[in-house]
Amino acid sequence: MTPEQEEWLIRAVQELQAAQKELQAAQQELRLVQQNQQVLIQEVREGQAMLAQFFREALDRFDERTRAIDRRTEALERRTEALERRTEALERRTDEMAEEMRDLRRDFLERR
Repeated sequence: MTPEQEEWLIRAVQELQAAQKELQAAQQELRLVQQNQQVLIQEVREGQAMLAQFFREALDRFDERTRAIDRRTEALERRTEALERRTEALERRTDEMAEEMRDLRRDFLERR
């Protein structure tokens, strides 16, 4: 082997060793990126689970409030209907009393 070939071979080996070191560094960096990615994926999943739980609880509270409002509305409707019946009864009684007063006035005026 000539000195030029030997020198070229030495340089090629050195370049190959440098490339191997760069490749190892890149592989290590890639492993770190993959680990970070796995951590981020896990955090996103945990966040999604927390968010889903929050929305389930919020919907449960909303449903309970809606049911409570429905119950109060139904109670108010029953009370309103009862008041309407009572008002109608009072109106009938008022009409009866007015008729009785007219009859009494007429009887009084006829007796005079």
